[in-house]
Amino acid sequence: MAELAALAVRQRSDPTDRVGHAGLFIVLLVLALFLAAPLATVLLQSFEDRHRDFVGLANFAAYLQTPALMQSLWNSLWVSAVVTVLTLPAAFLFAYALTRSCMSRKAVFRTLALTPLLAPSLLAAISFIYWFGNQGVLKGLMVTSVYGAPGIILSEMFAVFPHALMILITALSLADARLYEAADALGTSAARKFFTITLPGAKYGLISAALVTFTLVITDFGIPKVIGGNFDVLATDIFKLVIGQQDFQRGAVVAMFLLAPALLTFIVDRVVQRKQTSMLTARAVPYAPRKSSRFDAAMTLYCVLIAALMLGEPLTLRTVGFAVAVIGTVAIGRRMQVRSR
Repeated sequence: MAELAALAVRQRSDPTDRVGHAGLFIVLLVLALFLAAPLATVLLQSFEDRHRDFVGLANFAAYLQTPALMQSLWNSLWVSAVVTVLTLPAAFLFAYALTRSCMSRKAVFRTLALTPLLAPSLLAAISFIYWFGNQGVLKGLMVTSVYGAPGIILSEMFAVFPHALMILITALSLADARLYEAADALGTSAARKFFTITLPGAKYGLISAALVTFTLVITDFGIPKVIGGNFDVLATDIFKLVIGQQDFQRGAVVAMFLLAPALLTFIVDRVVQRKQTSMLTARAVPYAPRKSSRFDAAMTLYCVLIAALMLGEPLTLRTVGFAVAVIGTVAIGRRMQVRSR
């Protein structure tokens, strides 16, 4: 009788479950072959010499004793920190305008601010070269050369702005309107509500956005390669060590330094997601902003400025590309006329 009861309780497996398990196994297999295996190979090479002998931390010690490579590490760290400090407030203010104001055309501004996601990161670097490079249209406005750290910082700000913006929009959208209603009933000022309700409620989003921004900047290769000039960073050092010098061991060491921020970001993001979820309750009420002519006008002006800057990059390249095409067509036409004569 017990066996019959056990058979009756046992659930029948659905064919779709088997398909799902097979698909999950395939995904895990692909990740193991194309992600875990290469990372394990890089990790092993960082502990080996050119003859594939185990040397422990000797490669790391040699790297830390090389002044040029240490300078690249320092350059990557401080540039990434500066970009994070500058991008985070700009993205937060834009997200605040989209979620806490009653300005019109919010969907349009959000779409325009996210346009850099559709292009490679080096698009920003190329645009700045066209504007402020040695042959740029506005090169006289630059106090210093755009090549090097200034160009990398400006270009990275444009490239990582959408990533931080998406995280902060989500964080600000999770606010509970009941807190603001209670603050209004107590006569709390707008500034105090911002520092006691808005910022604490969005702190986990700010942490995630800061870590993502820092990781994207320190691991980016395209922008430093295009506009960096002689300003070396870790991402370009890997290219020089592996492709130029065929030094795979030191290249693996640099790869480990670049992998550390990504792992830290992943771990912290998991912790932040759990704490952010624990803050939400089933009784939470979505926040609905109130109309304020002055505040809405100020937010609209700021969003227009950011959207114009975001549109400046693709428009610059399209204008230059059109001009090059026209000049090339005219030149070819003249050559054909000369040959026909």
